[in-house]
Amino acid sequence: MGVGPEPISWTFWGGGERVVIYLSCCPPCHLLVVVLVDVSDKWTRNQLRPQVLQCLTQFSQVPSILVMNKVDCLKQKSVLLELTAALTEGVVNGKKLKMRQALRSQPGTPCPSPAAKGPKTQSVGGPQRIGWPHFQEIFMLSALSQEDVKTLKHYLLAQARPGPWEFHSGVLTSQTPEEICANIIREKLLEHLPQEMPYSVQQRTVMWEEGPSGELVIEQKLLVPKESHVRILIGPKGHLISQIAQEVGRDLMDIFLCDVRLRLSVRLLK
Repeated sequence: MGVGPEPISWTFWGGGERVVIYLSCCPPCHLLVVVLVDVSDKWTRNQLRPQVLQCLTQFSQVPSILVMNKVDCLKQKSVLLELTAALTEGVVNGKKLKMRQALRSQPGTPCPSPAAKGPKTQSVGGPQRIGWPHFQEIFMLSALSQEDVKTLKHYLLAQARPGPWEFHSGVLTSQTPEEICANIIREKLLEHLPQEMPYSVQQRTVMWEEGPSGELVIEQKLLVPKESHVRILIGPKGHLISQIAQEVGRDLMDIFLCDVRLRLSVRLLK
């Protein structure tokens, strides 16, 4: 792969999708790209974002699967067929199936998408592409109700192969402290903000230093694309952003075992 002597872990969030990639240079090299889509989010579920497609294109030689979560939120299961056709361009593992065959497939099992009329596409990474026709499998499940989660677990275990440990047993995480902080803030944004709004927030750390008493001083800017998002994230009299900062601060103190002074500010993205 030519990724260097160290393993590379990349988690990408965007518009209802999450892409998790783990690259290892240790032979034998077993890789898998997992694209997780929230099918209950009508704002983002109909296409893969350009950044996700760029990621899939960059690692096109790596096997990839599509996981469609929250199927329990859909009243009409036919919506799954439409989403599958769009997100896969009607092709899974190099095959197309007719609509009736797709309808007989059970959620949670590897499910080739229907040969429905998909979107007009161009070459990989083209501006009109909204799906990826190179997924090896599709899984439809509900993490909340645990519906067919075991099927995905069994698949992932079947793909795993014995190999050397990447890290010493004393290493708790490969994430840097800055990454841990950013992920906890992201978690709180997902918890407190409505609908698609958390996915539009960009995080920028502007201060990370040790204070005079040994405390950790952190300042992070949260950049949002709309004035209305600024007001929502700040909340009435600054209540919401203060609550998020307090919750994140407590979590960071438990992780880093020291006092943490965290300041979050909200700015309009320009």
